[in-house]
Amino acid sequence: MSTSTLEDEIREFVLTAVIDEMNILMSRDGITDESPVTVGGLEVDSLSLIELSLRLEARFEVEIPDTDIEPLASLTLGALVAEVVRRGAKA
Repeated sequence: MSTSTLEDEIREFVLTAVIDEMNILMSRDGITDESPVTVGGLEVDSLSLIELSLRLEARFEVEIPDTDIEPLASLTLGALVAEVVRRGAKA
């Protein structure tokens, strides 16, 4: 699987989790790769970030240690997707 296809899959997974499963964000309107993971973007709070990290670990077989979760809050959606790929995500 190409990196861009994997990135698209991770992006879609994150958006689906945040909107449909975790009920944090109401719609995808205005959400881009430059949107922050937290305030003004996906609106993920610290507890939801832990849940999202666990979901990413389970779905893409990556490891995100507890010490690495807080720094994820400073990322944009695109940077989060790239970070999951960097950690060796599997489709």
